[in-house]
Amino acid sequence: MLDIVFIFLSAGFVTFVSAGILLTVFKKEIAFNERVSKFFGEPIINQKKESLRKRNDDRLRELFNQYWNKGTDLLNQKVSKEERKKLDILLRDAGYPFKSAIDFRLFQFVLSIGLSVPIVLFLLPAADNKMSVWMIAIIMAILGFRLPVFQLGKKKTARVKEINKAMPDFFDTVTLLLEAGMGLDLAIAEVAKKGKGPLSEEFLQTLEDMKLGKSRREAFYDLRKRVPSDSFQSIITSLIQADQLGIGMAKALGNLTVRVREQRREAAREQAMKAPVKMLFPMVFFIFPSLFIIILGPLVIQLVTKGLGV
Repeated sequence: MLDIVFIFLSAGFVTFVSAGILLTVFKKEIAFNERVSKFFGEPIINQKKESLRKRNDDRLRELFNQYWNKGTDLLNQKVSKEERKKLDILLRDAGYPFKSAIDFRLFQFVLSIGLSVPIVLFLLPAADNKMSVWMIAIIMAILGFRLPVFQLGKKKTARVKEINKAMPDFFDTVTLLLEAGMGLDLAIAEVAKKGKGPLSEEFLQTLEDMKLGKSRREAFYDLRKRVPSDSFQSIITSLIQADQLGIGMAKALGNLTVRVREQRREAAREQAMKAPVKMLFPMVFFIFPSLFIIILGPLVIQLVTKGLGV
């Protein structure tokens, strides 16, 4: 046994000594090869890795698009026109996060299956109560089907808030350009191109509709339908009426901008008036119990331990 251990130790010692001698002798050649590979070999290797990664991504994307298109073709035959119109309205109000209503419906089914099927596959074989697992799977399936609709509602609310926030500055700039001598379409185009956000995107879409042959009135009507904001819709309605009656756009936009700022000021005051009511429930359930414990706690302990006597 000792002979075998001695042989292994001797072999390891000889190996390390040989490696040290070789590294000392060929130190310059090793350093030179490392520098060459660093400056010339690594870019080529990185390019090969990047091209391979892109090739794999393209294959996965093609495979995903292939099965996704099969799903959309299958759903396209089963989704009714009324249901498609409802989904189109939801997508329009949210800013079209999906290409079409069929894509959105397919995403709902995929998310529902993705949340429910793993529960059935992994929890059902080991569960004692099969009915509870099935109930959880059904609840997760319903949640996965309805969750994208809730997300669209949140995007709609955020989009409306962003549009309402950007309206005063947007229309102020348009008013300045109108007073400088520009036409309404050119002024809106200049401000929309330099601006960012859903308001600029909607006006650019309106200008594209006008280029494709729609009149200003029709394009503004479509714009009013696309944006679910009451204040924005009232402004577009006033612009349509001013265009029909021949009223000066600069004056009309100036008055409308003042009205929008007043509406935002009133909305801020309304939110400030609601703040005490919203703070009532957290105070009752979280702050007051802590205060009662701190203030009345020592008194309760004294009554429990010593009673009413001193």
